[in-house]
Amino acid sequence: MNAPAPQLQPAETPFTTRLSELRKAADFLPGEKPLAVNGIRVAASIRPKKFVIEGGDDTPVTMPRTAFQVVFPDSTMMLDSGLDQQTHDSFSEPDKREPYFAEEFAKLQRALEAAKTIVLTHFHADHVAGVTQSKNADALAAKTIASGHTLDLMVNKPHRPHLKLTPERAARFISVNYETYHPVAPGVVLFKAPGHSADHQMVYIALADGREILHSVDAAWNYENIRQIKGKAAPWVKEDVPAVMVQLRWLNTIANTEPNVTILVTHDDGRFAALTKDGTIGQLKI
Repeated sequence: MNAPAPQLQPAETPFTTRLSELRKAADFLPGEKPLAVNGIRVAASIRPKKFVIEGGDDTPVTMPRTAFQVVFPDSTMMLDSGLDQQTHDSFSEPDKREPYFAEEFAKLQRALEAAKTIVLTHFHADHVAGVTQSKNADALAAKTIASGHTLDLMVNKPHRPHLKLTPERAARFISVNYETYHPVAPGVVLFKAPGHSADHQMVYIALADGREILHSVDAAWNYENIRQIKGKAAPWVKEDVPAVMVQLRWLNTIANTEPNVTILVTHDDGRFAALTKDGTIGQLKI
């Protein structure tokens, strides 16, 4: 009797980003590097661990909806924009509303208005809706950097139907197109990391005091994805799994070999709390 043929695993997609190149790119633009990174949680989703990480159980995991603020000596930059309550509620059943922190979102809106620049990492609702659904959406868009790919998706394949942009509204954003790395400010570098979504980007930040922060955005939902090199297992998430896995392996290597680099994860409540407690991440400056 013939043995069953082995199941072939998809080949991992090459990920050529190098930390050494990010460090060089962080020095490309002249000016003073940022002093700090602050963060805020405006909402949360509660999901079984079995959806957050492959092999998990039914233990509930709190997944915050976050945004981060890069503080320069004379200005601030926002990384993503959170989401309004209508958009947050659109992800849950009407009788099963998940936590939403309206006062924190109001703080985030003030921070977005005060920021010199806003950067959108990808087109998903919890990253863009704080800009697109704002009462001051046009003014915010005029100082918001988004990749051309992100803007195309926001026009043609929005994450939620009510977030669809017209081409005219999309034209109000600052559209950037680049190959691998894109310095957006002294010490701050966007770099392409498609996988979680086709337009997904991560962010490297070199602080003035020498510390380094690497925002992995949604490559992982929880730091355990990185530590264990295990992907998400939510049935509704449609990722390029081979691409995500090689990114998790890359992030794991950095975590284990680069003690000066702190990795941020968008939706890890425990890690957000720990980094806030030890002072790595501060409270939003308004």
